[in-house]
Amino acid sequence: MRIWGLGVDELHRAFWASHGVSVAVLGDGRAPDPDADLFLLVEPGQFVAFDLRSIAESLLWSRAGLISVAIRDETPGGYRESVVLDAAGRVVRVERHYGGESGIIGEILLARRIDDARAWSEASTVESAEARMRAARHRESATCPGKRYVANDRESAAAFLRDIVRRWSHPDRVLVGVSQIDDGVFARTGAVRRDGDRFVGPLWIGDRDPDGVRPLVAIGPGFVADEVAESAVPASLSPIREIFSPKSERGIRWRPGRGGLYAPAKRLIDIVFASVALALASPVLLCCAIAVVVDDGFPVFFGHVRQKQGGTTFRCWKLRTMRRDAEARLAEYQRQNLCDGPQVLIRDDPRITRIGRLLRKFQLDEFPQFWNVILGDMSIVGPRPSPEKENQFCPAWREIRLSVRPGVTGLWQVMRTRAPGLDFQEWIKYDIEYVERMSPWLDAWIVWQTVVNILRDLRKGAAQPGGEPGARLGVLPGAQQEGRPERQENTT
Repeated sequence: MRIWGLGVDELHRAFWASHGVSVAVLGDGRAPDPDADLFLLVEPGQFVAFDLRSIAESLLWSRAGLISVAIRDETPGGYRESVVLDAAGRVVRVERHYGGESGIIGEILLARRIDDARAWSEASTVESAEARMRAARHRESATCPGKRYVANDRESAAAFLRDIVRRWSHPDRVLVGVSQIDDGVFARTGAVRRDGDRFVGPLWIGDRDPDGVRPLVAIGPGFVADEVAESAVPASLSPIREIFSPKSERGIRWRPGRGGLYAPAKRLIDIVFASVALALASPVLLCCAIAVVVDDGFPVFFGHVRQKQGGTTFRCWKLRTMRRDAEARLAEYQRQNLCDGPQVLIRDDPRITRIGRLLRKFQLDEFPQFWNVILGDMSIVGPRPSPEKENQFCPAWREIRLSVRPGVTGLWQVMRTRAPGLDFQEWIKYDIEYVERMSPWLDAWIVWQTVVNILRDLRKGAAQPGGEPGARLGVLPGAQQEGRPERQENTT
């Protein structure tokens, strides 16, 4: 099975080269690329695919020269999609269900030093390789979701190719002689489409028989293997130096975020900021907790189940501001919902307790979310976390917003207009814009604008005694009313 004259092993090397990683195969004697950021050490006949960004922080902070990566099966632990139909057979929505942790299906090594990668490729056994590798005595471990494939199993090799077709959006930036002939569809440069050909990407079209006349209909994610003899001149793999040269369209190397240090720096700032905020606010939070109990009894905190990066769930904590029977009373007030999307927002919501209104007015109910930040479930800035059933309403938006940590505040919270019928659309728009533009400067601007909005909102509230500030409907740290999932202590 070949595509563009390349075997699956060469395509495996090309896929990792697109991330700035050079593959070293045990005992093959092939020299690793000296310009690689990392070296992937695998045994013969082993292919792997996973997202390095999921362990990028560990890689950046680790001082170990060798990292042992346990690959956790991402199929049961990842997701499954299903189409929900109504009684008439019409499509209502597409749901993606995320599962829990699953078993380890394989292990690979990541090396930082080219000497260790050379030792691996020149050795005949794992034991002899590790005896020659300087970093073998000092290694660290990491776990990430991914896939492991076996080369001598045709079905497994085909599954690997389908997987990298789905994950790898621009093979033409790495493989010389390959071009994009349609949206997400790649073939040999100069390949001629025949009458009747119909392609839906992501799709790779291998070398076709020049004497053939039959049209091809193919739908991705997938591939069409070469039809011609294996003697066809194969596409060539560009050196990593050329792939990531200033003159080329850069691929996605393993370095996370913008400029490489953005992700770990953002995480460090999150921890410091959240720790200081909780320490300074602890006396006030204690008073608030007592007030909640006096007003409506226990519990003091409410943890709403939301989805975080990767689609796994966590409890987003806040001080309880709703009555304990709020969920049961939702249907009673559903017609008063002001939101156009899956959220719920009821003006002067009768389910909110007396102390709850005060906590919301001064944003105090959101402070426990800084504990989520310290735990790593959330960041200070990012798309607001939402429950799974809200994320189902727009699959593309869901995948984008679940690619980063959710935030205590975000771009939507400071940019939304609350225009009738547009709130959900703005939510999607600004979440996507943040993920595409995220940077230290944008994060700093969002935090500043959040503070400005809160102060302005409080001034309006002071001028309107007895009522919640109107501007609060779009302000943050959770004032962010994704229907105010925060309002969703017991509901969405």
